[in-house]
Amino acid sequence: MKRYCSFIIYIILNLIFTNLSYGEDKFPLKNPYVSSIIGSIKVAVPEVEEDVPTKIYTINLEEKEKIPKNMWFERGFKFSFSAQKGKAPLIFILSGTGAKYDSEKTLKLQRLFYKAGYHVLSVSSAFNNNFILNASTSKVPGVLIQDGIDIYNVMQLMLKTVKEKQDIEVSDYFLTGYSLGATHSAIVSFIDSTVQAFNFKRVYMINPAVDLYYSAGVIDKMLYYGLNSKNQIKDIFNDFFKVAEESMNSDSLKIDLDTTIANLFQSKLGQQRLPNLIGLYFNLTAINLNFLVDQLLETKIYSKELVEKYSNMYPYFAAIDFAGLQDYIRKIAYPYYKKLYGESLTLEDMLVYGDLKVIQKYLKDEKKIVVVTNEDDFILSDENKKFLRDTFGERVLIYPYGGHCGNIFFYPNVKRMLDFFKKGEFKNEI
Repeated sequence: MKRYCSFIIYIILNLIFTNLSYGEDKFPLKNPYVSSIIGSIKVAVPEVEEDVPTKIYTINLEEKEKIPKNMWFERGFKFSFSAQKGKAPLIFILSGTGAKYDSEKTLKLQRLFYKAGYHVLSVSSAFNNNFILNASTSKVPGVLIQDGIDIYNVMQLMLKTVKEKQDIEVSDYFLTGYSLGATHSAIVSFIDSTVQAFNFKRVYMINPAVDLYYSAGVIDKMLYYGLNSKNQIKDIFNDFFKVAEESMNSDSLKIDLDTTIANLFQSKLGQQRLPNLIGLYFNLTAINLNFLVDQLLETKIYSKELVEKYSNMYPYFAAIDFAGLQDYIRKIAYPYYKKLYGESLTLEDMLVYGDLKVIQKYLKDEKKIVVVTNEDDFILSDENKKFLRDTFGERVLIYPYGGHCGNIFFYPNVKRMLDFFKKGEFKNEI
């Protein structure tokens, strides 16, 4: 019965969204938490195939050999490629915080752009385990320029690989990303302005973070909103894994965070727990990040010994005890960079390099980059939104509703994005 009700809601939302004309902003989900959780999952863009021709590639980098024994399956950098027949423009999609190349939002963007006539290369987040283990030179993500260089370098290897494996022709290069991937797309474009390996024709940033430390703090606090103890968090975690287990089948052991969180909201938890669910979503990434980097650096902040192939993981994750993204920055990243650059480096010094202000002049002058975000996006402060307006001017559009990435696949917004890539026209008014 619950699945039937969900299906009916899904159909109704599709009918609402499909019949809207371009330029109208009638996004129906006014609660930023609701839209963030189910907006991009239950809203389907019309006439986009569920399956597009996609090949998964693995790049084995010989210098990236230090992989924890229990993560042997992450050896080799993985990505996906969807190729058009004949010459076509190529677009890179940079995934959001901790997301893989085949996460829900990245897959939907992949299908959209393939349908629109693009070759599509999908890139995992710099905060994703597979990226950290295989493509990160520092193994300590969080410094934008360093992460951007790592992403840029692996993007070149991705392109080289697919050109060797498939007979493709590329007319122009484009770039997009959502959430942290949008932030990184700005950095990658900045690097490309000098290196010019791609000479991106246009760049489209969707719901970027501006100040990583501020956004991390907001998200960390959401896990605890309205809760009296960590035992309540454990109950939500248990519910999450129960729903995740129910959604898996014998053909796939993949847990999709977006879909599982949406299903958990619809089936088990009321609206008062929405901030907790969003906090949970990002805390799962934070737990992985704290654990993995602690293991790679052997800092022994959370675990006193290295994991073995068949180690019981419970003691390791229990020691992390829901540590968040700011915990990672303060306890692991900052000491690492302080040791690297000298004792005089303060936390505030390091945080400067987790903020888009470091390339503000470039962003202000570069006309091929545009930004879309939402007034009710909780990862942005008023100061962050002012920065976007002051920096991008007519090249930024701030929708009234949508939360964080909740209206990516709202049809009028999709049309605006595709029109920009195709024609270079950006309508910054609703």
